[in-house]
Amino acid sequence: MQLNKAIYTLVLFLFISCKGDAQNQHSGKNEEKKESKSIDFFNKKFGDPQYSLIIDESNIADHPLRSYLDCNQLGYFTIHYIPKTEVLQNFWKNIFLKDYDFNNINLEKDNVKISNLLKNKSDNYNIFSYQIAKEYLDGNCTEESIYAKKESIAYIYIYNSAKKKWELLKDVKSEVLPPYINSDFFRNNFPEYFKSGIIKKTPINQIQSSNKKENNLWQGTYKLNIDYGKLDNVSEMSIDYDIEITNGKCTFSGMGYKTYFTDLCKIEENGNQLTLKYIKAIDGDGFSDHSNLTNLGSIIHKEGKYYLKSSIVADNKWNYDKELLMVKKD
Repeated sequence: MQLNKAIYTLVLFLFISCKGDAQNQHSGKNEEKKESKSIDFFNKKFGDPQYSLIIDESNIADHPLRSYLDCNQLGYFTIHYIPKTEVLQNFWKNIFLKDYDFNNINLEKDNVKISNLLKNKSDNYNIFSYQIAKEYLDGNCTEESIYAKKESIAYIYIYNSAKKKWELLKDVKSEVLPPYINSDFFRNNFPEYFKSGIIKKTPINQIQSSNKKENNLWQGTYKLNIDYGKLDNVSEMSIDYDIEITNGKCTFSGMGYKTYFTDLCKIEENGNQLTLKYIKAIDGDGFSDHSNLTNLGSIIHKEGKYYLKSSIVADNKWNYDKELLMVKKD
């Protein structure tokens, strides 16, 4: 009888202990969740704001953003200012950097200019934060070499200006680093935050809408192969050209016979023609140098087809500035 009492007491004690541990663990998780929700991404401990649209040498954002990287504590986050209106969308995407000198990038000057444009106008934007915690980061702790591990989790917040605090919206599996998230990601995932920002159709908005459709006409990847015949009994002379256009910018690359380059360019539309204006080389052998050129060429759209006319691309008879049919993939 005494033995049964002892066993009963021991089992009861273990049950209470396990329940207490479970409650403590649950409480700990709640505290952790509560702590994650209480992050103030505007805190001055993260340094002074450095706004930019230039992410790296070949990627440009379509909206203002600022980033912070701390591999020891908070991880990597970016604050995204997503325009609520089509007019602002067009401004940041197509106008702000239209005449920008990419050979003389000045991030400090960019920061001042963007700060002044955002000052006291936060109501015109939905402000999101996209964060990847430190445990999902790998590589050297610099923005140039950091990368997200497989199956990483990103936490997405929105700033509630009325309550002056950040609110956690959701977490998603993502291996994309925070600065590379574009406006469409937030619009597609959180459309409810943009309903109030829809503009009534006015002449200016109709123009913007028309421009957007025209831009979609050009976006995609263009491929061109020129076969110049055989160099000898073994080798052939051919060059593959690729042009990629997305979000108002482009890359123009060539690889093959005596050719190896990738240039960053910007686009200017004029009717059925798109001019590719040279910005800088981002890869190549140094022999295919186009830094002395203003324009790399033009894409011409007619009768549903796309042609390249360029001073750096010759037809199969070595004639330059000829209209050459390309294959376009959206």
